[in-house]
Amino acid sequence: MPTATPSRIFIILDDSTVREARDRQEEKRPNKRVRVDSDEEDAQDSYGSHNAKGPVERDPVYFKEDELANCVVRVRGWLFKIQADMLSCSPTMNSYLQDHIRRYGMPTEEKPFLCPNPLPTVDEYRAFLWALYATFDELSEPIHTNEELERLSHIITINKKFDIPKMHDWAVEMLHKTANNHVFMQSCSSASLALLVDTAKSNHKKYGKVLDATVKAWCNRVWDKTTPSVPAMQTADKHDLPELVGTAYYVHVQDMHDRQTSFTERGAAKIRVDLKLNNGQVMRLLTGYWSLVSLWERHRVKPLELPKGKSCSDKKHIECMANWNRRWISAVGWRRILDLSSADILGLLECLRDQLLNDDDLKAALEPECRLAGLEAIRALRTKTKEGLADHFFACV
Repeated sequence: MPTATPSRIFIILDDSTVREARDRQEEKRPNKRVRVDSDEEDAQDSYGSHNAKGPVERDPVYFKEDELANCVVRVRGWLFKIQADMLSCSPTMNSYLQDHIRRYGMPTEEKPFLCPNPLPTVDEYRAFLWALYATFDELSEPIHTNEELERLSHIITINKKFDIPKMHDWAVEMLHKTANNHVFMQSCSSASLALLVDTAKSNHKKYGKVLDATVKAWCNRVWDKTTPSVPAMQTADKHDLPELVGTAYYVHVQDMHDRQTSFTERGAAKIRVDLKLNNGQVMRLLTGYWSLVSLWERHRVKPLELPKGKSCSDKKHIECMANWNRRWISAVGWRRILDLSSADILGLLECLRDQLLNDDDLKAALEPECRLAGLEAIRALRTKTKEGLADHFFACV
């Protein structure tokens, strides 16, 4: 870390059981105010309810020993020694600091400046100081690791607690850049994706585009099998994200069928469930499987209604529909379709359309426009089904 005064841009000199309700009788009565001496009372008046007791330790990075560091700040059990004018980036912090200086003089180890409420965590304050001490080049560097993303998340959180305008603008811009960084989003861990979602959901109105970009990238990676489905399921349930719910649960159902199912000698299926899933998630998986299979069974025995082409007459279209139904029933019994899981509705519809697209008997029996309209109807059904996958995983009602 630089010891000389760097060029800074932020300094402004000058599914467990959840109880949704509880009886009022269960609410705890407020504790009586504890008697404090006059100095502690002054501190509480200035900073709010701040625990300044107990042992403290110097921060290994941000307890500066250079001559410019003239202000000792206490955050929980840690001491930070920085330049006092650095806190001028936050009107709230600066106001409390000036009050401390008027009462006690410059903050020292014996009488440190107590960071005001709402009290940040130590990690949040370290991230805040990192941003203050960072050079322009460091602040311009894209996010590469989960550790850097966590630091950005801490900076955003402390900006919600204290008004730090320039830092907030930088953090929001960096968050948007990260969510739209294709290289990072295609290679980062599930933990990073979950952190992006958590951060974006903390203020959906402000970070809505970040959330949309993150969910889209996460869904694509789950489809491509470049990231596991379980963390996506957990985050989707936590924040009620329908698109991610549908994608993650659907892909996990297919994985359960392909790799997590064994059979007894009598043919009973034994399903191995990921231990990270709770009972509610397992229930949604099983009911989703049943719903998807039921959907395919309905379409298998009842062909889609064939739209009428513009060039086809009413009389001719009766023949087209009969031939369409006949070829549909024939196609669903072909080996390629029978090899697919009955719960893989998207794969089944895609395979069915491909079979009918290359069916010479269908080409000969139908008016060209009717045939194309029927194939388009299957494509539209697949699209509609994919968009509504979450509907299958609501569990029992």
